[in-house]
Amino acid sequence: MRAATHSENLSGSEGIYESFSDMVLCTVIVLITLVVVLALNVVEQLNIYVEPNHFSGGASRPWIYLQAQNADYSQTNAERLAIERAIFGEEAFVLINLFSPSSALAATTVENGQTVSAKNGHSFHGQSDLTAYHFLQLAAGIDPGSFPVEGNQTALMLPKFSHKKIMLEPDSPTGYSTEPENELALKTMALAWPVYVNELYPRRAQSDYFNARTKIYIEVLESSDDTHRIMIGHSVFILPQDVENGRLGWLAGFSSGLAEMVYLGKAWNDPEAQTNKRIAFFEQNGFSDAAADYRVFSYPEKPTPAQEALLKKAAMVRPDIPREQLEEYVRSATAQKAISNAIVNGGNSREFLPPLLAHRDAWNAYTAQCIQNEINSTPPKWIMSELLEPLGFDQAVVRGVREDT
Repeated sequence: MRAATHSENLSGSEGIYESFSDMVLCTVIVLITLVVVLALNVVEQLNIYVEPNHFSGGASRPWIYLQAQNADYSQTNAERLAIERAIFGEEAFVLINLFSPSSALAATTVENGQTVSAKNGHSFHGQSDLTAYHFLQLAAGIDPGSFPVEGNQTALMLPKFSHKKIMLEPDSPTGYSTEPENELALKTMALAWPVYVNELYPRRAQSDYFNARTKIYIEVLESSDDTHRIMIGHSVFILPQDVENGRLGWLAGFSSGLAEMVYLGKAWNDPEAQTNKRIAFFEQNGFSDAAADYRVFSYPEKPTPAQEALLKKAAMVRPDIPREQLEEYVRSATAQKAISNAIVNGGNSREFLPPLLAHRDAWNAYTAQCIQNEINSTPPKWIMSELLEPLGFDQAVVRGVREDT
């Protein structure tokens, strides 16, 4: 509805308004607009006058708190590490530690085999110890985000390297401990996210990266019981236990106005048919190589001759472990050896990368389709209370104002 109707006669001989009431209405609208503008101006002036020493940056970048070290299991003596000594010995073994921000900054010590605060009243929570191979499985579900600087993409998510000695034998005062190396951590990150090969620019104007986003993709796993399971990349977590015990504490460092937890819906699995939601998508959308690799990853074939040799070594030192579990361990150990060697000595480990990293195009297509399918859906309520709120992701993204919807 128009407040006033303009005359079609441009000469002005019939006047601009058809009636006096139209002119009054137009005048009222103009006055209201002026009042609003003046009110906004007054509020702005009051803010500047009353709080001239308050400032806001608006958007902090997400951080990942981590460290890496090359563990030498041949230097250990603990009985519980017998299988690691037998399988890896002096070979490269890259270990990744992820920390919550408070855990990374806390001074800690080891008492009775447990990591505790070194200072009274100094609390910390959250550490996850992963082999490089398992870190890559997890990293597949994270997009660090990037933005252009000087013609190259630089990562949005920044690494914060910790420097804690990790005791592999905490029960012994003279037990073997590892030394963290920043270069190892960065090389492992680059294997997961190639953007970290490029130079990092920690300090940039906010406008440079304001449209970039770090994204953590989560899927809910179907369950026959009441257990709440989610999957990030290839890694499975149980809620709320893995938040409470600190296994997911590292996600607290990601909490930022520039990071998003993205719900991809429910994932299904059919072991008898040797297929699942991801494999089905890859097959239906022309990613046959990704489907084949993911099937082998999800439903492993018989051990290779090389793996059989490792199985014999493992069974000799740990005859109490069922063969099925030993097979799973040996498969992971084979990939861990190749990946650690690639990180430490520069070898090629592409064939041992988790499928979602080896086939990034297929995975990107999958996440895009899931996001589209779930755009009008809401995740289960327990995700909010058991995952998002405790880790600082309790603000829903408002669609329609962002450029990267």
